[in-house]
Amino acid sequence: MKIGNFRLEQLMIKYLLILITGLISSGCFAVSSTNSEDSCPNRSLDDLYASYVIYDVVRYRGGLTSEASAEARVGKNILVGQAAFKVRDITISDPLYEITCYPTTKEGNVDANRWSNFYGHGLDREHIKVLHIYTNGEKGEEPFINLEVVDDELWEMHDGWLYMMKPVSERE
Repeated sequence: MKIGNFRLEQLMIKYLLILITGLISSGCFAVSSTNSEDSCPNRSLDDLYASYVIYDVVRYRGGLTSEASAEARVGKNILVGQAAFKVRDITISDPLYEITCYPTTKEGNVDANRWSNFYGHGLDREHIKVLHIYTNGEKGEEPFINLEVVDDELWEMHDGWLYMMKPVSERE
């Protein structure tokens, strides 16, 4: 009879351990109730296809690019087109674009993605809207470049500099 009770106790302990493990892990895999895609209005790429001009450059951290080199890009054009993407001296034929929205982090929290708000720029946004550009129409592991969409502007963070771009038609 002791053998039967011992086996029952083992089964109860295993069941209890499985139950506790399940309850603990369910908290680890919980999904946030705020869906970033729902909080990201105007996700259409059609509004972003345009030629842009760099109108301002701001240092946000250290890098190898000199101030003179960064400021020399002011007035240069960037093309976000269906058939091609052009930035600096690089042209990507048949690019793949993807818009993703990221939640802003509260002060004191450090996010894995370090967008311009991490460095003190564009702090008044409810979310960070990012245009990811992939090469050759294929979504690889990492985008070739990420551009933040801020109102009607695009912001590029590159080597310690924040390049702010407006559509060419709005150039002052």
